[in-house]
Amino acid sequence: MKYLILEPKVRAIAPNIALMKWARWCELNGHEYQYVRGTVKPKIKPDIILMSCIFSYYSKRYEKIIDYYLRLFPDAKMTVGGVFPTLTPEWFDKRKWNHPFLGKRVGIYCGIHPDIENLPPKYNVEILDEDEGKRDQYKRDKIVLYASRGCTNKCGYCAVPKLEGGMKSFRSIKQMLVSSRNDLPSAKSVVLYDNNFTEHEFFDNIVDELKEFGLPVDIHGLHVDAFTRQQAKKFSELSWASQGKGGSPYLRFSFDKMKYADNIRRALGYVVDEKVKAGFFCYTLFNWIDSPSDFWKRIVISQDIVDDKGKTIFLFPQRFEPFMALERNTYVGKKWNSDLVRGVTRMYTFLHGFIPLTKTRNVFNWIGYTEEEFLDRAMKMATVKGYNLIKKDGIPPTTKELLKGI
Repeated sequence: MKYLILEPKVRAIAPNIALMKWARWCELNGHEYQYVRGTVKPKIKPDIILMSCIFSYYSKRYEKIIDYYLRLFPDAKMTVGGVFPTLTPEWFDKRKWNHPFLGKRVGIYCGIHPDIENLPPKYNVEILDEDEGKRDQYKRDKIVLYASRGCTNKCGYCAVPKLEGGMKSFRSIKQMLVSSRNDLPSAKSVVLYDNNFTEHEFFDNIVDELKEFGLPVDIHGLHVDAFTRQQAKKFSELSWASQGKGGSPYLRFSFDKMKYADNIRRALGYVVDEKVKAGFFCYTLFNWIDSPSDFWKRIVISQDIVDDKGKTIFLFPQRFEPFMALERNTYVGKKWNSDLVRGVTRMYTFLHGFIPLTKTRNVFNWIGYTEEEFLDRAMKMATVKGYNLIKKDGIPPTTKELLKGI
């Protein structure tokens, strides 16, 4: 059989893990295959096309790419997996793809495929990219994998419980690491895309394997409510990787709800006490069930924690998108309005994507000294054409003053 492994052209830091595993599967099972990214003319005429679709808001792009390859290979069958088809299978049931008389040309696969789950990704797979040689091609210098699947939590804004179910911890990733180094001997870091690494059943063992492997690490999905001093101590043994060239390495937590404030304070204390060699980074969800006032309060509480523990917190705001949103940046939460959402987005974009809380409290010269001033600046950024944040002169208020009314 001949397989076309199809990665849609969307923003990414590395090839799709599942598709790299399918490349390995084809190799092990003696199938001819080609991995392509975007719309290109492959060198093979496939019998089967395997495609992965992650974010629903790229739906128009997905539709165009599916149409393109079905026109190019009218006799091929296509199977689409990933987050989007798992959560929204009905979107793929289009008459032009699944005609009652001409037959079903696009099938979907929901969830994790057992044939590839335990295979090591083929990191050095040859990729025919529509932007061959252009700047937006990702660099293949990261070993990206999982040390666990699923999560113990069932957060209302997260799709993981529906996709992967409960927590499943892998006892070891050593063989995956060895295989990946054979594929990418010049790899510069290891990225774990775990959803909740702090709940990993074999946490110490995985950290020991990463330490022995010797490359800097970037772990996505650390939960402050489960983070312990012992875990911080183990993290102090690791070298941490930055996402981009010349960037800072971070521990990636989240401050999505006010109820996590005490956990943030405790976790940052552990990081400081155990001298973990990485910055403290918090994804900060907004535009969900929170309010603009709640968002401001999380900023101020974070500043209070910084003053208490003496280490910077980098808040990384994330605009909430519903699971099945077919367009990006259109949803507005019940307690928000479109101008405020747009203004807050422009505000942190102006600040390079972060709201950095430091001992100097300098960021408040940009975002405002009070909740009312913060919201006023956000509204101006949303509604005044060409408006930029103007830094205020003077000394930012003390944290005690910022906390008034909270």
